[in-house]
Amino acid sequence: MLNDFLTTQKTAPPPISAMGYVTMIGILLFLIYISVHYAQNPLYQKTFKYLQAFQLVILYSWYFGFHISFVNNLPFYHCRLAMLVILFAPKGTYIKQYFALLGVLGSIAALVYPAFDPFPFPHITVLNLIFSHWALLANSLIYLQDHYQSEKQDSLRIFKITFGMNALIFVVNLLTKGDYGFLRRPPIIGDHGALLNYLLVSLVMVAGICLVNQRYKYKYKMVEETVVSRSE
Repeated sequence: MLNDFLTTQKTAPPPISAMGYVTMIGILLFLIYISVHYAQNPLYQKTFKYLQAFQLVILYSWYFGFHISFVNNLPFYHCRLAMLVILFAPKGTYIKQYFALLGVLGSIAALVYPAFDPFPFPHITVLNLIFSHWALLANSLIYLQDHYQSEKQDSLRIFKITFGMNALIFVVNLLTKGDYGFLRRPPIIGDHGALLNYLLVSLVMVAGICLVNQRYKYKYKMVEETVVSRSE
């Protein structure tokens, strides 16, 4: 089992059973519930921050310890960037809020439609996809519950950041021949060529992040109205 966990020999993405998928989605839904309700609990906050940091250390120890190519080991996947920003960026910045919104969207998308690396179960990258996105989802929800500011995020800003980030990832893919951000072979929508992939992925991301943002704007507005009505 240790050999399967650390192997560098690629095979094929492991299949996921119906029970395994239902369990994974069930835990995702449970994390949404408890992360909203326990967002202000210091122990809960620290638990998922430490889990995220531990997961990243383990993954990158494997990448560098086994000399994995730059085609795969750079942190230019959308959710990987979100993990780093959520852990290390200062609170209250629009960039951190953007990546928290992205973290919610990306975690749900990654677990609803898991794109495992071509290694046997239980490989480190396979387990990482599951556990890292659970942790990212919790950390993103915790941050948004406590620090969401409606004035820091609008659709135009989301558009600019998303297209700018994906332009950077596009260049990284050209230099490394990698598939960071799934810009070379997007799941579900398929490969339509580099430039069209960039456009389609960016537009889908903008629509999804704006949807999550609107949900928080609505919640923020309802809270403000409640506070005003109580003060009258």
